[in-house]
Formats: sequence, structure tokens, C-alpha cells
Amino acid sequence: MPKEEMERPLLLGGASPRHLKTSMSDPGTPLVGILGTGDFFQSLATRLVASGYRAVVGSRNPKRCASLFPAEAEVTTQADLVFMALFPEHSSTLAGLREPLVGKTLVDVSTGTKINRDKQSNAEQLANIFPESSVVKGFNVISAWSLQKGPRDGSRQVKGEAAHVNRDEAKTAADLEYSALGPTAVTANHPLYLFPSWRVPYLSTLGHFLLFYAYNFLPHSTKFRWRRFPNCLCLPMRRSARYNLLKAAFKQVRKASEDSWVEEEVWRMELYLSIGILALGLLSLLAISSLPTVGNSLNWREFSFVQSRLDYMALLMATLHTLTYGWGRGLDLEQYRFYLPPTFLLVLVLPLAVLLGRLTLSLPCVYNLNMMSLYKIYTFY
Repeated sequence: MPKEEMERPLLLGGASPRHLKTSMSDPGTPLVGILGTGDFFQSLATRLVASGYRAVVGSRNPKRCASLFPAEAEVTTQADLVFMALFPEHSSTLAGLREPLVGKTLVDVSTGTKINRDKQSNAEQLANIFPESSVVKGFNVISAWSLQKGPRDGSRQVKGEAAHVNRDEAKTAADLEYSALGPTAVTANHPLYLFPSWRVPYLSTLGHFLLFYAYNFLPHSTKFRWRRFPNCLCLPMRRSARYNLLKAAFKQVRKASEDSWVEEEVWRMELYLSIGILALGLLSLLAISSLPTVGNSLNWREFSFVQSRLDYMALLMATLHTLTYGWGRGLDLEQYRFYLPPTFLLVLVLPLAVLLGRLTLSLPCVYNLNMMSLYKIYTFY
């Protein structure tokens, strides 16, 4: 990216998240540079400004990305600490910035997709491209979600060659960890929160429960379904129930069946319960992994797997559980009382749409288009 392009104002407008109360940084505060405009660095820029730093953001297309960052971030070329926001395979595209970045500290936050045993690490490759800059490894185990959620308990490692560079970056990490909303308010209130991220899911679940309870109550309500027979017919109709029992017994004798065992119903019920247990187990694992203390004990690959793979597996199991419950009742016209579809069909609309969308994005042709889009974005830095 040309040097003069970094000098153009990038952040012309926008608003920071409501939970991060940012304020205009003092001109004397430290400067931190960011090369890249991905999701992670949107959160990082917001967090830096909220922590009292001045953000330096560089992009190939500043006008297009201006609305993605908080309005308080300032653009300058005087930052001594620069975060590298690009994929490792595109690090060579920054060779034109070798001279402007001389003597600066470069923070490699990239995370590889495979275990590297033979080749150089991403930080070592970046150090070869910028031999006159100090390259350190850090922030690669922190997700954008963690940056947006405020301070969390736990520790983060910073790796590098120079001790003073490690200390500088460790100080920045500590400021981001504990100074996002001010040292007094956050530090005092943080231990008092009781699962704040569970509030919206809890209210949503309660609302859906009440909605579907009312929906199920309408077709089966005695007020709409039937009315009481007159007293002169009530007693004879109740006595007719014994004839239905005799009729069922007569049919069983006529068919020469010794018991009422239905093979299909048996294995369908077993399958229904087994899939339900698996779905409940996966959902419980997702809930436990959302706890801060559990999330801090996971490495980046484990956390990414839980948040981007295990949730779809849990949704798939829950959808199969509902399908085995409904089975063929979706084709039974008697289930559509008052022309209202059964409940299990309504709850399957959104999960099936999500799973079909995910399957579409996983197709080779669509996946290749996504990779081409990433290459187009990061090649011209």
C-alpha cells in the first residue's frame, strides 16, 4: 500500500459499540497502527480507542472501510507499534512498506490452519521480509468476540526476540484487558456479572416457549374443538367407549396377532431418544464452553472448533431429533386443524434454512469464490 494512501483520513464517521463507551483520545496518548480492515481489527480498533490509544488504520480502500471503525480513531504514520492484519501467504505484498516500517514493532497476529513442523513460522517469515523491524507474536489466540466483550480473566503470552518489545506489547495487552471501560467501573463490576451473554438467549427461549405453548393450545382447546353433549346423550356416549375397546380386541383376534408390537414405532422411538440425547449433550458442551473460565483454558483451535463447527453439529442433531418426532405426521391432513400446521413443522423452518445455507457455502465452487475474494482484498496492501 503506498505511503500517501495511509495519510488519507479513513474514519470519517461511524459509531463504536454501545458496550464500549469510547471517548476522544488525548493527542499525547500512544499511537498503535493496524494494517488491515477485517472483523478482528474492527474490534481491535474499537478496543484501542476505548482504552485510551490512538488507532492508526491502513487499508487498500479507505473510503469503503471508513464506516467500519469508531469515529475517534485517528490516522497518522507515526505509530511505533503496528498490527499486521493479513494472511501469512500475502505477507510478501507488504514489501513496499519495508522502509516506512524500519525500527517499528510489528505484531504478527495470524494463526495457521495446519500444524507447522518443518517450515518457518509466520512471525519468522515476516521477520525475513522486514529485517530492520522488530517482529513479535501475540494476540493470535484472542478472537474478535473476546475483544468486544470487555475484560476477561486469564493470561496471554507474547513471544519475541527483544525483551523491551515484549514488555511494550504486554503493556498494550494489559491496557486492552483492564482499561476498556475505565479501571474503576469495569474492574469493580466485572466479578458481579452473572452470565451476561446468556440474557438474550434466555429471554428468546422463554418467548418462543410461550408463543408455541399458546399455538398448541388453540387447536386442542375445548372451546374451539368441541362442545359438551346434552345430558340426554352424555351417558350413552360414555358407555359407548367400552364398545370401542371390544372392537379393538375383536380386530386383534381376527388378525391372529398375539401382541400389539409395532416394529417401526419401536426403533423410531429409540432413534428419537438417542438423537435427542446427542443434541442435548452438544448443546450442553456449547453452553459450558461459553463460560469465561472454560473459554480461557481452550487454545485457539479448540475455541474455533467449538464456535464454528460444534454449533452446526448441535443444530443438525436437534433438527434430526425433531424430524424423527414428527415422522409422517407432516403428511397427515388430520394434523392441520384450523389449517394450522403442526408445531414441529414451524420450528424446522429456520434450522433447515440455516443448514441449507451452510451447506451451500461449503460447496467447492462457493468456497473457491470466497478464497478468491480474500486474495483480491489482501493482495493489494
